[in-house]
Amino acid sequence: MMNNRNWGGQYSMENVVGCEYNMDNGYVEVYYSDGNVLRLKCEEIEANLHSTEQSLAKLHKLLDDKPIEYVAMALSGELQAYCDIEADMVKSMFGNIVQGYLKQGYNKAMAEALAREFFRYES
Repeated sequence: MMNNRNWGGQYSMENVVGCEYNMDNGYVEVYYSDGNVLRLKCEEIEANLHSTEQSLAKLHKLLDDKPIEYVAMALSGELQAYCDIEADMVKSMFGNIVQGYLKQGYNKAMAEALAREFFRYES
């Protein structure tokens, strides 16, 4: 099965007529105008990513809402960059949230616990 590398030479986003994610089997299916179907097993693609709980949640939301964008990033090898950007944003936000709790008088351990709790429900 495919990993997270650039498959642009072998597979293309040209002539795509449809795309859907099947959560029952974990595949994204891409339908081409010539009748070919490309099936990507998301679990195997994501297994090769360095990701966080939040970045995986964003990927899964993308699968549900805009599977064609997920496929485009998978085919171009950009899924790791997507996860990295999400992780950087979370780190920055985490620090800001902790600082906010510290200003409210919480100690550092409690401020960090509250910030982690925020991210548990934010995604």
